Amino acid sequence: MESRFKIGDTIFWYCDIEQCTHHAKIKFVNYAGVGYPDINYEVSTICCGREQTIFVDENDAMEEDF
Repeated sequence: MESRFKIGDTIFWYCDIEQCTHHAKIKFVNYAGVGYPDINYEVSTICCGREQTIFVDENDAMEEDF
């Protein structure tokens, strides 16, 4: 299983709660290979007014802010 991004890359994703795009550097890449393979990226960012650790699904991660 190969991911599109690696640790240290900056990714962007859309936040439904705040209705905007966030970005952060990837701290860890999580692989779940049971059944349907799944990859998500662990990042720390400020969301909803506080710093949080968020897991961004690979399908939601973008290379740039659209």
